[in-house]
Amino acid sequence: MQPKLKIVPDVAAVTDVIALTQALVKIPSVTAIDRKDYPASRQCLQLLADAGLATGATVEWLSYEGGHPKWYYPVDNLYIEWRFGQADRHLCYMGHLDVVPPGDVAQWHMDPFAGNIKDGYLYGRGVTDMKGSVAAFLTAISANMPELQASDLRIGMIVTMDEEWAAINGSRKVLEWLQSKDITPDAFIVGEPSSQDILGTHIKIGRRGSLCGTLQISGIQGHAAYQGAFENPNRALALAMSILNAHRFNDGGDDFPATNFEAIALKSGDFNASAVVPGQAEMLWNIRYTPDHTPASLEALVQELLQSPPDWARTHPDARLLANVTVVANKDTASLPYRSTPDELARTAHAAIFETLGLTAEIDGSGGTTDGRFAAMLFPKAEIIELGLPERGGIMKGNKPADYLTRGGMHQVDERASVDDLHNLQRIFGRIVVNYGRQPA
Repeated sequence: MQPKLKIVPDVAAVTDVIALTQALVKIPSVTAIDRKDYPASRQCLQLLADAGLATGATVEWLSYEGGHPKWYYPVDNLYIEWRFGQADRHLCYMGHLDVVPPGDVAQWHMDPFAGNIKDGYLYGRGVTDMKGSVAAFLTAISANMPELQASDLRIGMIVTMDEEWAAINGSRKVLEWLQSKDITPDAFIVGEPSSQDILGTHIKIGRRGSLCGTLQISGIQGHAAYQGAFENPNRALALAMSILNAHRFNDGGDDFPATNFEAIALKSGDFNASAVVPGQAEMLWNIRYTPDHTPASLEALVQELLQSPPDWARTHPDARLLANVTVVANKDTASLPYRSTPDELARTAHAAIFETLGLTAEIDGSGGTTDGRFAAMLFPKAEIIELGLPERGGIMKGNKPADYLTRGGMHQVDERASVDDLHNLQRIFGRIVVNYGRQPA
């Protein structure tokens, strides 16, 4: 049963992107992997649902849980929809309102859940990733209602509370629900951050996938002074890392970065036992990969590189220890890559950015994984673009803040978004939906 909490009273109140963003930021909707965060998640979605209802939209609450032994927590999602004219075409926005934890609040210069404005920036956890984008899209609909009412467009909004963690019961489940209702969007806008510094410099048409795994290395524990009485797993770990770091993937292109391997975390030994060589070592790794690969092919490649290393490693004194390395790839939790061929929606967004900001946006597929991968999987004929706020908090009038790169970006301390960027993103979204609705079906 959905909650009953009226927050946004009328259409006029939901044309103000700053007010709606602040209202969303003030609700500490950390992904509810702990049930104590669940009430805030529902309240945040209720605020958005009330905003949609105030503009004449229909709202569906879709709740799911289970489906994976590691992620049992319940997840609420919204599907908000507007229909104009014959609704011949269907454009669907995808976003999320769950946020990562703020971390050490003492490191913030202001309350991460207050939505304060200072020096032209709106501060708060999730403002960039991605409450500001969600607010910009919904207010763009209400602000352009007269023009939209003259179109034949169906506009949907999928908003989940399960993007920053498992993504098991979020956007994918809502997209499957759309399929079950024979609802087939023609195109999707994923509202994730899409440029680094300046709003509108990039439009994403895909993302690389992500595969995590471990190297588990066995050895023989012993006294560090007696080389014949131990077998140090760290030697095999160091050589394995060198082999994998040295491998170069030549699968990049004009709009996609190449696949890359990265060591994420190491675990071995005891800093309080300086004379003890450990018996085990472990490395957590991550591969960001293009559509040229699959999780299975990457697992096989890692194994092959370690079982049949390049010549320089084969003659290394520790090469025999590579036999002690076990490769584990978490293929069941891998995020798949996708690439959407730029078409009408990309052209419309490109024109909207130029009209609003005078910028010529680049088309690319860099950055982290997003829920766009589920749209590509379930609606392969639909065009997908990703467009949102700058990842690093925005640069106003070309001036970088003094704490640029150390604070202010998505998932960072003092996360923020330029007030100007929020207004301009609303205008860009408004031009996109109006102009897309004018195109023939």
